[in-house]
Amino acid sequence: MNDIKKIHLIGIGGAGMSGIAEILINLGYIVSGSDLAKTPITERLVSLGAKISFKHGSKNVLNKDLIVVSSAILKKNPEVIEAKRLKIPIIKRAEMLANLMMLKESVAIAGSHGKTTITCILAHIFSFNKLDPTYIIGGKVESFASNAKLGKGDHIFTEADESDGSFLLLRPRKAVIANIDNDHLETYNNNIEELKKSFKNFCLNIPFHGRIFANGDSSEVLDVIENLPRNITSYGFSEINDFQISDFSQNKNGSEFSLSNKSNKKKMKFKTNMIGRHNVSNTVAAIIVALDEGISYEDIKDSLEKFIVIERRFQLISEKVFNKDIVLIDDYGHHPNELGVSINTVKEVWPERKLLVVFQPHRYTRTKALFQEFIDILASCENLILLEVYPASESPIPNYESENLIREIHKKNPSAVLVTGIEEAYEAMSDFIEDNFVFLTQGAGNTSLLAEKFKNK
Repeated sequence: MNDIKKIHLIGIGGAGMSGIAEILINLGYIVSGSDLAKTPITERLVSLGAKISFKHGSKNVLNKDLIVVSSAILKKNPEVIEAKRLKIPIIKRAEMLANLMMLKESVAIAGSHGKTTITCILAHIFSFNKLDPTYIIGGKVESFASNAKLGKGDHIFTEADESDGSFLLLRPRKAVIANIDNDHLETYNNNIEELKKSFKNFCLNIPFHGRIFANGDSSEVLDVIENLPRNITSYGFSEINDFQISDFSQNKNGSEFSLSNKSNKKKMKFKTNMIGRHNVSNTVAAIIVALDEGISYEDIKDSLEKFIVIERRFQLISEKVFNKDIVLIDDYGHHPNELGVSINTVKEVWPERKLLVVFQPHRYTRTKALFQEFIDILASCENLILLEVYPASESPIPNYESENLIREIHKKNPSAVLVTGIEEAYEAMSDFIEDNFVFLTQGAGNTSLLAEKFKNK
């Protein structure tokens, strides 16, 4: 029998893969990997003992016992081809994640939006209360050393990725269903009903003694959980929910809200430094999981009032952009609905200010699938800077590039600007130097590099 000791991760620098790599290193495995670029993430992994090649090549998989591939890796990758030739087992990232989840009391966070935010908040609540959880997060929390940790506690928190259907490999004890939207439909025959069916199958992976925490404000989620033979707790702003959010208010420093538990008639009050109704909904998802796991209301409340910043989740970067009275918000959202939520939040928190939106589309497939939705939301922006599509390893799709978007946007908003690259976007932003503005940089590609230019200025 062959013992698995040497594990090689192709695409090790990705958010999900890097977290798995760090956990494997801490478990004592000999970890190697490959990626195309050095980043702070890969530097951290190297410092922990991983051997990383920054070029994909067949020699990278020699003498390895197991290969793990991310969903972004193609079958024609030379390392995949060589591993198959050498008959080295190859598994998907989600399959490795499923194995790691068996080590602990597992909670998986699923949904089209908000997975990283909820997972971060859960990890924060449990860490603050000295429960030392294991977590693998797709984003970065400023108060955490990294996006993954092997804790000594009983719990593991991780995101369940529906984008390639791989979340069906997971068998968590409990799960959150944050929302369901028309994203990644290319995996589901461009049919949202197929996507919802996949979410239902994921819910059926939860054992009968487990529990599902479902956003009852989402009609699509309600469709999925209807008559589902599982323990379900719903949350949201609507009065139909088991936990109802009320008394919501927000300003630039954060949000306050009440949360009513219908089962015991108790009303709890919370504060968080996160802004936006969507982030309050995400916070509540984490709260009710923590309550269900036995953490007291007072301990949860205290943990939320302590500083926690999740990078690129409606993050306030600066209030003195270009040394003017200009606020800069940076957000990861890359779906038309996410962009709409960010815009509405800006208008609610800063109603008297003008808004400049700097948006970078993410993936050609998404741009094609949601082309008209992108045009509708972007054309409604009075001030808009549009970057080229961030490909995320995809090849361009003719007629669905930023040039095509701007052409249609100009029919309704001729002042919108198309730029190439971060430096050109930065220069274009300087044309809006005027007090009483909010700049919103939005996208899942490298727009964070643009926001970085304004930090500490």
